[in-house]
Amino acid sequence: GPVRTREDFERVRDAFSSAVVTETFEAVSLATRILTAAREGERALRAQNSLTLLGALGDIKSQLAGLVFPGFVSRIGLARLAHVPRYLRGAIERVQSLADNPGRDRQRMTEFERAAAAFAEAGGTIPVPADAPAPIVRTRWLLEEYRVSLFAQHLGTAEPVSLQRIQKSLRDADSPPSQKGP
Repeated sequence: GPVRTREDFERVRDAFSSAVVTETFEAVSLATRILTAAREGERALRAQNSLTLLGALGDIKSQLAGLVFPGFVSRIGLARLAHVPRYLRGAIERVQSLADNPGRDRQRMTEFERAAAAFAEAGGTIPVPADAPAPIVRTRWLLEEYRVSLFAQHLGTAEPVSLQRIQKSLRDADSPPSQKGP
């Protein structure tokens, strides 16, 4: 209701302050977990030195740079930020298992590259610009889910993902608003 007295104001102020402090603490805690995982990922990358793994290592390095960059917390937003630790865990596990079967990794990377190429052809970049259309932003995160589904399936995905779903999301980006489905 309306705030008409000093007591009403103090009650609303205290409730708001409590919520903001809690949300800020959660965001800082999440950002700390992400930065720690990113550092772990960078260490895992440095530990690998085989030339045969160079392509995959470059891909993972690019993935890490697309997840943790200056201003990533505000640009990604708290809802999506909650998924970033899983994406980083998937990247770390990929690095750690890379030497076991580089051929399998290359095959999966080829599948991912098809989706990433479609995203790039639609005008998508990583990180996505702040003013990117919603379907491009959605597709950007579908790409991360796709990585998890290809390289670290046991971590699970936030939603069903496939090359076809990514392509559909990109078609939605190309459709005029009046032609988009629900």
